[in-house]
Amino acid sequence: MLHEERILKHKFAYFFAIIFVLCWIIFFAYNMFNIFLRGYGLKEEYNTFKILIYVLYFLILPLLTATFICIFKESRRMFLYLNISLFLMLIFHTVIFNGKYQKIQNHTTKYLFSFILLNVLFVVGPVVIINFFKHSPIGDGIENIGKHED
Repeated sequence: MLHEERILKHKFAYFFAIIFVLCWIIFFAYNMFNIFLRGYGLKEEYNTFKILIYVLYFLILPLLTATFICIFKESRRMFLYLNISLFLMLIFHTVIFNGKYQKIQNHTTKYLFSFILLNVLFVVGPVVIINFFKHSPIGDGIENIGKHED
């Protein structure tokens, strides 16, 4: 692999991106399998958001799959697909949180803080780390001949 073709700086970043995207693909694919093929459906608390949840499922899973493919193809579109899927996953988690929060009798801020903490820890944080390890070659390469620092 040539130095300029890398999309991530370190091998750890590739491994981390693959594991992160694969885990979320498995999560959404398992839920789609249960809802659509096994006929489990959504709980009653989500009936008001039913169509929005279905649309988000059908948007997030293909975007995560495209992200996963782009990681192996070394395509820079991976970052675009990853960031769009992050935005849609945050909307999805907010809709799920809203459905659960309306059902709760005891409205405490502890539930809100745990929602924010878990989203930052498992969704936003890893995407920020993956975006941080984005490889951007410095200069056009002519004046950097012989100064390879990797």
